[in-house]
Formats: sequence, structure tokens, C-alpha cells
Amino acid sequence: MEALEDFKSWMLGEVRDAQDIVDTLERAGLELRRVEPADRTSSASGMRTWLLFWEPPRYLRESFDLAPELLLVLTPWKEAQARDVSLAEETLRRDHRLDRGVVLVVARDAAAERRLAHPVQHTGRLYIFVSADEVLTAQDPQRWLRDIFQERIGSGDLFAAGRPVFGWDFVGRQQELRSIRGRLLDGRPVGLYGLRKAGKTSVLIALKDQLIADAGADGDSIVAIPIHLDLLSLSFAEMKRSGFMRYLLRSLHEALERLGIAPTTLGLPASFADRRRLGELDGEDLERLVPEALECLIDWARSAPSAPAIFLLIDEYERILGASRFPVQDGLDILDYLRGLVQRYPRTFNILIAGLDRQKASVSRYGQRQNPLFNFIVDHPLAGLEREEMNELIRKIGRRLSLRFASDALDVIWRETGGHPYLAREFGRVIDREIPSQKRDSMRIDRAIALEHLEEFRREVAPTMQEIHDAVRTIDPRAPDVLAYIQQFPEETDESLGTLRPESVHTLRRYGVLNETGAREPLRIGSFGAWLLQNQPIDISTAANA
Repeated sequence: MEALEDFKSWMLGEVRDAQDIVDTLERAGLELRRVEPADRTSSASGMRTWLLFWEPPRYLRESFDLAPELLLVLTPWKEAQARDVSLAEETLRRDHRLDRGVVLVVARDAAAERRLAHPVQHTGRLYIFVSADEVLTAQDPQRWLRDIFQERIGSGDLFAAGRPVFGWDFVGRQQELRSIRGRLLDGRPVGLYGLRKAGKTSVLIALKDQLIADAGADGDSIVAIPIHLDLLSLSFAEMKRSGFMRYLLRSLHEALERLGIAPTTLGLPASFADRRRLGELDGEDLERLVPEALECLIDWARSAPSAPAIFLLIDEYERILGASRFPVQDGLDILDYLRGLVQRYPRTFNILIAGLDRQKASVSRYGQRQNPLFNFIVDHPLAGLEREEMNELIRKIGRRLSLRFASDALDVIWRETGGHPYLAREFGRVIDREIPSQKRDSMRIDRAIALEHLEEFRREVAPTMQEIHDAVRTIDPRAPDVLAYIQQFPEETDESLGTLRPESVHTLRRYGVLNETGAREPLRIGSFGAWLLQNQPIDISTAANA
């Protein structure tokens, strides 16, 4: 392995002003540990991107809860390149000493942040962009660096969870991941169900990333090939059989690419090997190519040294069974075929479906057709985070924002959200946005501050409460009335729940709506109970039955 000084001297010879940039960052308190070229081959111009591994000073590490090392990407291009983000992500996946949430980018291109916004948003990390000129003109480097972190992290809206979270942002769910992974590897198809925004897609992304991270660089230790299909991504034009097939092939390409497997090595058809040609294929081509490609992949997997399994992870499965304009008969044909593959190649091919509930999967027939999912899927409902997981999530994000959440503040957040990850993050977000940046130096967030923002939080999440209400009504049409009643009269909880079907009560508990028997509060999500009292008139017949 080349010495640090060798790589450093090469970098200084290639990148203009690199020595002055390094000097300024060292005066800011950073200590350079390693230097590596992001790509071992130079471009035609003789330049390349460099990766610098810095140990942050104690004041920075403690203020923003940073890992032992920070990755800095030094890019010399006049126009920043998306490839630089890909190279940084590859490094972060293999080097666990690096901070998982923050990456520094020093770019010659002053528009780098805008130019790379799209690739960055898919990483789940905060990329802090600064121009080379900003670094070179810093009068007080230590103060400048602290201000940069304070401003960029403080304005990063780290509590926001309007989309699935992954990477550094993903916390907890280890028990669920082990259980789902074990069932899939054991050959049992899985149904992952849960309330809206409970984190189903985030769990699928974490499972996919975990399986890919477990693969060896030589391909001999690949555990599984996870293919993620998020049916929300299907455009209006693709809401048909051929659209699903094309999307499956593209997703298969992406899965192989992330594992470093070339399609040509699998004996796959030439028409599949070129991803650019997939858009040109007509419905008849796709009908032929999908089974051919999947069965070629299955044959390769069965003969590979590690015999990896192939997992098809179908997110928002309801959309091909009547919850969209996708033809139901086509959805049934697709699921018939996939069920056949699972049965023919046990432990080699398997599926996971994810959605709001099991209703579409538990119907025995659709008209004259049998439902391929009926009595075939192992249910895995997803409730909120466990108490310690929620605490870790809020504290982890809070530390990075220089906010210290006290135990009594976390008690309030738990009581209101029951660990539902979106709701917990939203409560943190409401608190965070009200704290001026000048007060953020390890500010303590206690019960009084949490309660001060409680009503604002409840107003913010009212649309989500309506979604939970709709989900509860889908589980049992009488459930909203009963839950509103026991929220007002908790002493009559057991008797009132007895008016619902036992399987409904069981499902409400597994979804994290109801607390377990004997809990002080009947509803696990306190803000939902408060919403019910305001928005769900108590049916007199419910009270009479109770």
C-alpha cells in the first residue's frame, strides 16, 4: 500500500491550489489521515477526483456527534460530476470508520451543489458543498468550519421524513430485519403490512442494502439478489402488464449492477444485456424476455458457489390488485407466475409483498379467479419502533443538530407517537424548526419545551391521523367508534374491545394502534386518541354495547 505522502504528493501535483486547501483545513483543526484517488485511472486531462480522510477536532466531533473520520471529496472539474457522488458512496459502504451522515465536498465548480442535487438526494446523507474559493479565503478557518457545520446541518431539516429514510437516517428495526430475512431465506413468502408512513419501504431498502453489503467483492459470497419494485414508481403509461414487465427488468439490471454482476456473465439474452434497449421492447418481447431473464438468473444462482437466493420485493402490492388502474387480471397473471417460481425453486426464488394491509392478499377469489396470494403469504405486521429505538432515533438526529433531548421530553414524544417513526420525527421537526441557530449549542430539550410544541405537532399531523383512521376502519368498520369510546372511558377498555372481532383487536395491536393488555393508556398513539376525541363522534350504540 502506498504511503500517505506518495498519494498526497500526486494529489498536490494534479489539483490546483490543493496545498493551500489542505493547509486551511488543517488550521481549522482537521487532521489528515489518508489520501486516495477516487479512481485509480486519470482522465484525458490528467486530473481526477481525490478522497481525503480527516479526523475532526474534538470540538467539532462533540458538537455534531461526528464519527472518528470525515470523508472530503476534492473535485477539480470545472463542472462537478455525478460520478463523484457514486465514488464517495462506494467508499462509505466499505469504510466503517467514516461518518455515515455527513460528507464534505470541496469543488472548483461554484454550482456543484445545484448540479449534483439529484444524485445526492438518493444517498440519504447530508453533502456539504463548499467552493475552493470559500476555503482559500477563510480568515479564521476554525470558526469558518464550525459556522459551515452549524448552518448546513442546522438547515438540513434532518427530522424530515416525507420519503423513505435509509443510510445514516435509518435507525432500529434490527429484529424485524432478522425475522424477514430469515423467513425469506427459509423459503417462506412474506407479507409486510403496516400503517402509512410506518417505515415499510425504509425496511425494504435497509434489507436490500444489508444483503448487498454482505456480498463479497469476488461474488463468491453473495447471499441474495434483492430486486426492489416500488409500484408507486410506475407511471400512468406503465400501469399495464408490459409496464410492470419493463420495470421488473430495469430493477433487475439495477440489482445486478449494485452487486457488481455483469448481465452477460449470467447467460442472459442479448436483448436484456443492453439496458438502453429495454425501452424499445414491445409487449410481446417483454412477455418472452421476463421469464427467460428470470430463469437464466435462477439457473446461474443455483450453480454459483454461494447459491444466492433471489428475492423479489414488491412494494405497494395492492396496486396490481385493484388499488389503481392496473388491470386486476394482469396482476393475477403476474402473481400466478411468481407463485409458480417460488414453488418450483424453493429457497432459490422468493417474494415479499408490502402494503397497507393483508386485505387484498387474504381474499380467496377475484371473480372466477383464485387469488395466488391466498394462504400463501406469511404475515409480518409492522408496528412503531420500540421505545429504545425511538429514543435513539430522536437523540441521534438531535445530537447532530446540537439539540440534547432529555428523557422527560422523550416520554412526551413516546406517549404521543407510540414510536411511529414518521410521527416521532415530525414531533422532533416541530421542535427543531422553532430553535434559532444561535441557541443551538448543545441546547437541552426537556418536557416543558416538548409540551410547548404539542398542540402545533397535533395540528401538523392531522392528515396522518385521518390516514390512520381510514386504515383502522379498513381493519374493522366499527373500530374507530370503539377506539374513540375507550379513549374517553379507558376503564371500560376490555369490555368495549370485546365487541370487536378478536382478529381485529389482534391486528390493531400488531399494527401499533392499540397498547397491549394492562397498559395505562389503551391507545399506543396518543395523538391519534386526541384526534379521535375531536373528530370521531362516539356512537351511542357503542356505549350501550360497552
